[in-house]
Amino acid sequence: MSAIKLGQTLSSITLRGAARVDAVSTHVATPVEATWDHGGSGGTAATLVLDTDEYIDSMEIHWGKKGRKIRVFYLKLTSSEGNFISTGIKTANSAKVKAPAGFQLSGFFGRAAAEVDQLGVIWTRRSAKATNLTDQMGTDWFGKRIRNWVGPTIGNAKDTACYRQMTPYNSSKVCPAGYTMYDQVEANCIAECPLAYPVNCFLECIPQNDDCALEIAQKAVAVLASVVNVATAGILGTVISVYRNVRRNFFCAANIVGVLRSLVYYVRFKQTTAPQGAVEDILAVAYQSDVVLVDLPVAICHCLGLHVPPTLVFTGVVMMIVEAIVKQAIVNGDEILSSASNVYNLLYNVSALNSSHSSVGELQELMDTNSTCGYQLKRLTDHVILSVNNARKKDPGATINDIRVKISKSSLVLKEIPAATNNCMEELLSYKTRQAAFETRDLLRKTFGVIVDQLVNTATTNKGVFVAQQQYMLEVTNYGLVMFSGLDPTRIVWLASQFVQPTCGPTAFIGEIDDGSLYDALGLQTIDEAFVGSYGSWKKKGDGVVNLVFTSIDTKDVKVVIHSGGNKIAKVPVAAGGRATWNSTVEELEDKTLYLDRWRPNFIGIPGSGGGSLLLWVPRATHGGHLTLHVRINVS
Repeated sequence: MSAIKLGQTLSSITLRGAARVDAVSTHVATPVEATWDHGGSGGTAATLVLDTDEYIDSMEIHWGKKGRKIRVFYLKLTSSEGNFISTGIKTANSAKVKAPAGFQLSGFFGRAAAEVDQLGVIWTRRSAKATNLTDQMGTDWFGKRIRNWVGPTIGNAKDTACYRQMTPYNSSKVCPAGYTMYDQVEANCIAECPLAYPVNCFLECIPQNDDCALEIAQKAVAVLASVVNVATAGILGTVISVYRNVRRNFFCAANIVGVLRSLVYYVRFKQTTAPQGAVEDILAVAYQSDVVLVDLPVAICHCLGLHVPPTLVFTGVVMMIVEAIVKQAIVNGDEILSSASNVYNLLYNVSALNSSHSSVGELQELMDTNSTCGYQLKRLTDHVILSVNNARKKDPGATINDIRVKISKSSLVLKEIPAATNNCMEELLSYKTRQAAFETRDLLRKTFGVIVDQLVNTATTNKGVFVAQQQYMLEVTNYGLVMFSGLDPTRIVWLASQFVQPTCGPTAFIGEIDDGSLYDALGLQTIDEAFVGSYGSWKKKGDGVVNLVFTSIDTKDVKVVIHSGGNKIAKVPVAAGGRATWNSTVEELEDKTLYLDRWRPNFIGIPGSGGGSLLLWVPRATHGGHLTLHVRINVS
């Protein structure tokens, strides 16, 4: 199921058989060539080659016993043009399956080893179109947006278990997003189990399909503090120290390149959606954007070595330079960005740099890659710092825990960080495999989690109350992690990987997820055979319903246990060969793992939870969302 793409076409079908059906092979032509084999290598092979627009739309199957087991004895597949292929010997037990109108064969499911034991067909609508990761999903200040999907890597466990991070609740007894109340006496919240370790095991979380067999609570208490401290140690201080030792001119210019690209894109967007006017009219439009109000003045301060004022009220010198750069970007944006020398000359002429011939080669190399990811991340760090500062100023008496809860539920954490890190994906996919690109994005998100935690934690007194003018926060604000703008994603991730260690905090910075199959969009993953063949879809806009449809081909009654965020929330009985449904809401399950395991009687009638599990992520959805999951329950 996970390999099938809507709209795919088949080039041929191959059957192998003699007295029985030994194997069936499906040859996919588009969108990507592939061959799927079921069965062994016995019998005689025969192939039906399909013409353009020809497809398989019916199957005839016969079965019977061979020894103590059921085998498929005969198989016939017929195309829309009346052509067919068959193998084997007919029996008294048979069935014919016809595709619904407008549907075609896209694959098979069943059981096979040296021979085919069970076989079913997967029909898909012929007019359906696949959703792709790189589909354009609108535009933003940096250009087009692609789909934000959970992907296949965020649920990969790196260890056998992890300790659940604890943090105090705020003065209103509210836990940060991703945490749940643990101990009201000691005022502690505990992290919900993340995608990589979705099974709740006391003070630990363990990987999918694992069992919590040992009492580990005492062990976790003894080492929890040290694990959390090591995991969040030193990334901000290290980035700042690296910046101190590099050439200011290069990172200044790299930062300005990012701002100029955003500004040129923004101005073009406004020109195409509103009547064109004189330079003064376009300048007035440009001055309404965050690029000019925040990003460019901050970048100029970094270039000049000036402090960034906490109130964002910049000096006259800074604003004169900003105005000069904006005018040049409107009139000569493409020409400026055509070479590194032009960028340095612009900065020299507007007095943002003392030299127009510094690091030209290195900047040209960066510009030739057309990299925007580094600038997006740098811009994001500026907004992280300003958001934490603003939250602190609005309530000077707030404790560190109050600020942590507020930031964890802010638009910055729920929307901006997920969006900016996801839009590094298109750049990453240009030179990385899909798997590696998702891994890089996941690490970038973890890095921002550490940055946010350190900004919240560090600027406090011993009493946990924020200090308005603490030197560390001023230092961070003034450096603004400007070096990010001069790094490609690979170098950023290398830097982050040195300091971000595996932790068991909640899954964070995933954001709202775009439409797609559950395998792509929500990271659906099954282990072992209990739920193999399950499938479904996610819609970003919808009625807010989560609908699970259980279909059993098992020979025994079972109970499916549903967990959300590591906590058991429901048990659904499903009769042998029967169907059942379970409904909830996106709002109830959002920003948590959804984990299914199955209790099935063994040969002496005692139920056990072995045999397999299913895992996916339920995202938040401003416009309701809708999740449909068809849960297939197999014998295992």
